[in-house]
Amino acid sequence: MSNLISNYLLRDLPRPRYLSGRKITRYLRTFCEILDTVSQDAEDARRELSLVDCGTEALAPNARSRNDRTFARETFAALRLYLLRILSEKRKAGTTDAIQAQFARFGCPVVEIVAELDLRDAGVVGGFGGLIGFWFLVIRQPHPFPVFTTEWDGGGEYADEISYWGSAVGQTEIADMADIFRRWKPAGTSCRFVIIDEDGSFSWGPGGLAGNYQLIPFNEGWEYVPPYGAPVHFYNSDFLIP
Repeated sequence: MSNLISNYLLRDLPRPRYLSGRKITRYLRTFCEILDTVSQDAEDARRELSLVDCGTEALAPNARSRNDRTFARETFAALRLYLLRILSEKRKAGTTDAIQAQFARFGCPVVEIVAELDLRDAGVVGGFGGLIGFWFLVIRQPHPFPVFTTEWDGGGEYADEISYWGSAVGQTEIADMADIFRRWKPAGTSCRFVIIDEDGSFSWGPGGLAGNYQLIPFNEGWEYVPPYGAPVHFYNSDFLIP
């Protein structure tokens, strides 16, 4: 613990004789110990607010205080470096660079964003029905997701964090993806689904989707219409079929 106040008042600061006796010194020492505790707490707080000096346990609170978050697969060292350049990262918001950077933090360093314009340029006719704000995302290899091998009635339980939407990706990871889209996607656009390339064979083109892949549908928050909260399927599994 810091002895800053005790050293200053009891050792370094000259005191008149009537404040130098044993009783008054003991009395002053009690106050100094309390002030030393407060001083140490202030010093600890200052250090934990510094992204350079703070401990690893303070990185997540520092990220939240900067309106950001952490990811399970992100190392402490990578998180610290990200927070040190957070202003430049925030300037990317609303761009494809931002989404790619966030998915790299998520554990997927190679992603492809395919917008309606990209489909048109590739010769796709009627992709997403001509809705220019629609797009989908492809997670290419390498990625941390296993090949889907779960079978129906294979012994698993509902909501067991093993498979959703015919995918081996858990609900927590799907929620992380949705959070990335909510925070970082361009305004006025909508990611309709995410493709996870299983073995490098996935491709897309005028004929639609091809290869071995897992597909996860995504919807905007306003599409969950009450009272049931189930969105209407609309280009959530293919850019050619509503």
